[in-house]
Order: sequence, then C-alpha cells, then structure tokens
Amino acid sequence: MILSNYLPRIGLLTGFILAGTIQAAFLQPVPMVRAEVLTGQSLEKPVLADSTVVELPELTVSGEAAAPPVPGRSVINTASVTVRDPGSLADLGNLLPSSRVAVNSRGESTLMIRGAPERHVQTFLDGIPLNLPWDERTDLGTIPIIGGAGLEGRRGLPTLLAGPGVLAGSVRILPPRLAGAQQQTRLNTTLGDGGMKRVGLMHQRTAGQWTLLGAGSWQDREAWILPTDGSDGSVPKPARTERFNSDLSQTSLLLRASRPVAETGRVNFLATAWSAEKGVPPELHLGNDARFWRYPVRRRALLGASLTLPLGQDHNWDLSGMAALDFFEQEIDPRGPDDWNAPLAVGDEYEKDLDRSGHLQGGLTRWLGETARLSLQGNARYSHHRESLIVGGPRESYAQWLTGLVIEGEFRPRSSWRLRTGAGWDHSGTPESGNKSKAATFHEPALSLRLSREISSRSEIYTSFSRRSRFPSMRELYSGALDKFVPNPNLIPERQDLLETGLTARGTGWNLAAACFLQNLTDGIEKTKLPEEDPLHPLNQFMRVNRTSIRVPGVEFSGRLHSNNNLEIALQHTILSARVQENGSYSRPAEDRPDYLSLAEAGWNPFAGPGAHLEAVVTGPRWSSDATDPIDGLRRLPAGLIWNLRLSYPWNLSHFLVGQETKIELHVRLNNIFDQQVNYQTGLPGPGRMVSFGASAGF
Repeated sequence: MILSNYLPRIGLLTGFILAGTIQAAFLQPVPMVRAEVLTGQSLEKPVLADSTVVELPELTVSGEAAAPPVPGRSVINTASVTVRDPGSLADLGNLLPSSRVAVNSRGESTLMIRGAPERHVQTFLDGIPLNLPWDERTDLGTIPIIGGAGLEGRRGLPTLLAGPGVLAGSVRILPPRLAGAQQQTRLNTTLGDGGMKRVGLMHQRTAGQWTLLGAGSWQDREAWILPTDGSDGSVPKPARTERFNSDLSQTSLLLRASRPVAETGRVNFLATAWSAEKGVPPELHLGNDARFWRYPVRRRALLGASLTLPLGQDHNWDLSGMAALDFFEQEIDPRGPDDWNAPLAVGDEYEKDLDRSGHLQGGLTRWLGETARLSLQGNARYSHHRESLIVGGPRESYAQWLTGLVIEGEFRPRSSWRLRTGAGWDHSGTPESGNKSKAATFHEPALSLRLSREISSRSEIYTSFSRRSRFPSMRELYSGALDKFVPNPNLIPERQDLLETGLTARGTGWNLAAACFLQNLTDGIEKTKLPEEDPLHPLNQFMRVNRTSIRVPGVEFSGRLHSNNNLEIALQHTILSARVQENGSYSRPAEDRPDYLSLAEAGWNPFAGPGAHLEAVVTGPRWSSDATDPIDGLRRLPAGLIWNLRLSYPWNLSHFLVGQETKIELHVRLNNIFDQQVNYQTGLPGPGRMVSFGASAGF
C-alpha cells in the first residue's frame, strides 16, 4: 500500500472529522469549571503515583465530565495486561498504537514506533531508563513484567521533559496500586508448547505510611515452534518443528517501597534484578554464514530512588529528583553448536561485556496560578563499558557522558486554548574509546512548540512541532559486533523534525484519536552492506553510516469501546511510507518499516464466569536487510496476519472469605491460531501456533 495514493483521501476524511467535531463543539459548548492535572488531582496539590516516576503533569481544564484523552498517549490497564499472560514486555508492545515488536539477528526483541528505529524509543521502569547506554536500545524479551500493573505509551515528542533520546516515543511500566485495600497477592502459572513454563508471585501491602511490594518470577522455554504456512520464499516451509536455538531461562526479582512526605510529596525506592540464559535463532536464509550465538550470561540490576517535594508557603513550587544505578553483564558465545559446551581456550572468540551506568535527574516547577507553569529540568547519564572479544585477549574500555537541560512553559492564553513551548540543550561525549579513534563531542539544541484547543469538555484538537537530536551510541561508533560490522567513529548525530496534528475525543464508554504526522530524520543512521570487492573486509560485512535524509509521513487512528457488561472492542490502524533520500528524491525504502500496522481486538472478560478475548495483528509489507541480495541488500517481505485467542473461566470466591476479594482463574491461550509465517526480518520467522494453559489466583 503506497501512502501517496491514500493521503488525499485520508486528509479529506480527517478534515471532515475535524470540521464535524468543531461544529458540534460550538453548537453544544461545555462550561469550564476548574483546572486539573491528568490524574484528576488539583493543580495546587499534584500527587505522583507510587513509583520512581518523576514527571510533571500536563494542564487540563475540564468540566464535570472527564477531560479529553491526552494526545499521543495510550494507557494499557491491568486487565488488558492480564489477558495477555505476558512473560516479558515483548508480549505487550504491539498493544500500543503505531508500534511493532520485532526480533533482530542478535535475538533481541525491540520496539519501533511510527516506523522510527528502535533507538528512538525509550523504555522506563518506574522512571528509570531501561535502554542500555552502550547500544541505546534494550531487549524487551528479557524485561520482566513482575510487579507491573500496566503500560503507558507515548507517541511522538509531546514534551522535551521526556529526556534525551526520546524522539519517536516512550513506554513506561506502571506500578500497581492498592486502591484502598491493606494488601493484595497474585500468583500465576503457565505451561505451554516448546517446554514453556512460567511462575510469578507478587505481594503488596501497607506498613504504616509505607507501601511495600515484592515480586518474583521464573520462566523456562526449550524452544518455540516454527510456523508451517505462509513462507515468503526465503525459507522452505518446514514441518512442525522447534526453532533451533530459541531457548530461554530467566529468573527475576523486584522490590518497591514508597511513602508520602510533606503532605503532597512522595519518596520512592526501587531494587530489581534479573538473570537469563538464551539462544539466538540464526537467520535461515544465510545458512552457515548466519550468527550461531548464545548468551550464556545476561544479568542486570537496577537501584533507584526518587523524591517529589512541594515548596513554598502556598506550595507553588515543586522540586523533583531521581537517581539510579544500572549494572549489566553479558557474555556472547559465537563458536557454534559444536563448541557451545566445550571449555574455553585461549584465542577463542568469546565476548564479555560489563556495563556500569548512573542516572541523575532534577527538576523545579513554578505553578503560576491554576493555569500556567514554568519547568526547569536537567538530566545526566554516565556509562562505562568494558568488553573483551577473545579469550585471553585485551579488554577495551569505553565511556560516554549524555546530558541535557530543558526549560518548558505552559499557559492558557484563553480558557479553551493551551500553549506549550520548550527549549533545550543536549550534550554527548565519549572520553574513552578503547583502541579506536575518538569520536567528536556533540552539542545539539532541542525545540518544541505545541498548541491545542479544547472544543468540548471531552474533545481536543492540537498541532505541534519539535526538533531533537539523537547522538550515536558507543556501539554504533566503536563496535565490530564480532566481525559483522566495521566501526565508524565518524558518525554524527541524527536530527529529527516532527510535525503533527490531530484530535482526541472521549465519551461515555469510548475514546477516539486520529493524527497525521511527518517525521524527517536528517543524517539518519542506518547500516549498509560493504562492497564484496573491498579487499580490506570479508564478505557480508556491514557499516553504520549517516544517510542524507529519511522521511516518514503517516496517519494513525485508534479507538476503544467498553461497556458496563464487560465487553471491550479496540481498533488501531497506522499507514506509513518510510523512504530514504537518494539522488535528490525519496525513492529508496527504509528497512524494516511496514507500510501499515493494524490491531483489532474484542474481549468479554467478566469478574466471574466464562470469558474470551480475540485479537488480530496485521503487519504490512516492508523491506528488510538481506546480505545475499546482490543489488541493494534489501528483500521485500509480504504482509502478514496473526490471530490470537484466549478462553478463560474465573471464579469469584469473595463470598467465602468475607472482607477479602478473591479470584481464581483458569485459561487456555492459542497464539497464531492459523499457524501463519510472519517474518520479523529476512530469514527470521516468528513463532507458529503456540498453545498454553494457565492458572492464576488473586487475593
């Protein structure tokens, strides 16, 4: 589907929607009564959630009805998370509009939003960045969901306060709330195809003014099953067999503590760690030239604390701060299946990585009455990476500073209008570069302008423009990825200009959002295949280079309908056209950006009695990297459709335990019901039909 063929019709349709909504608003105006933050708290006394999230709220004026949905923001609640029985964050990423989770040739599950590269998306756990500074991305498949109650996804760049590196959007794992109860416990177990086993336990309670939470999980999978239908021609249709080297074993632990301070302030603490061993499924079209890797060790630990504190006699000031330490350790065994279990010998290729990172964030906000604010925020991150690539060989050290300073103001020139402006400065430097030439030190400005108008108490239109840069990661600059890549210390920052306009609306039991956007990435970093005739490099090697420009126009629609009788229906559809500029025109496709993405789901999920949830996930056609292609190193992959079904039966046992809400549920899940093959990338098919059974208890 080519976007240019549909933009006139889509633009006309969007115009009719906007015009109709504006007309309805003028015919039936809603009086504005009081100012609120998005969470419904009064602007004079904002309250943060029980987490280390340090984020300033947006201003919203509303009447008696709920405020309009926040543009570009989607919240996946606890119920929506629960019905997907997630083993990791990778199982939930597709729920966010315009988002796609794909597995790369390193076996990492990454999130792409609006066709932007995964390094333009930041992932947070309780406000702590999860993207590894060495590579500026993270493996969602090893991020546990234990102790998380929901997700918040943001598309685009609505505010510079999101922090450096957030260009296309962000995903935040939200903590659970007790909602008036003194304690709650949840236990879940799952068994499925490929030897899949999962157990998770979470307990939360109050102790005086403290809210305490502890959670742990264990999962093990021997392999996932290959699909038997829908081959794109790059891979022969296999029999129903296990995917080679797709095993995973992981243990996770999480602890939280939170308490209020100074009336409306809060202090929060977080400690979490996980340890995993996993295989890397090889690219099937490359045969013996594919990666035959394993991760014998993948360990990570996070320690974080945050504080929000009202200041001044009238609490017209808010002080916020966050500090976190991130410890990461990884081993890569590239020797192949015949040697994975053999003892290591001096001279063997075997990568060991050790990362230590520190995060600091501080902010000060001045509330100017009930309709304006001025915020100043600073971010700093220091990361140190050490790696050895050969047993007995040298260990190289790399380091990077990433800092940012932002000032942002928001006010209402009129009761129904809101203007937000922001300016910032971002800095990056690599004081240590191992045995490579040192890259330059970079300084880049950041700008943001957003104007919105409430056309009723439940609907809003907006337009925005932003500019922000992403600095090359240390891995992009210096890593050879065990001879698969050639380092390029001459990379320069990417710069994104984003123009967006859209509307949001909410009614009783429904919400709707539509947006048109244009992303233009200057000096976008992409990998390119090196010429085979180059005598300095072996065959099938790549290098990361700055492209002249990558343009992504698109439109997105999302809506959700839910009723009081447990029925919920949701629809999402995004159309993209990502092109790289070559010879003065945008003619070359950008790799791994689908032409469209869709999600449709319908669920009947009562508190007790039979329930069902059906969803369809569509991934449009796209171009993917192919080292065997002699022309441009790209292969066209077809569109794919996957259906998932979950059947459940919960029992409400609260009447047996007076004063305590208790629920037990049994379920069966069928992922990819029709066993279709949809490739993440060339030669990397996703799982086929997978059946699992589970039980959970909440009390």
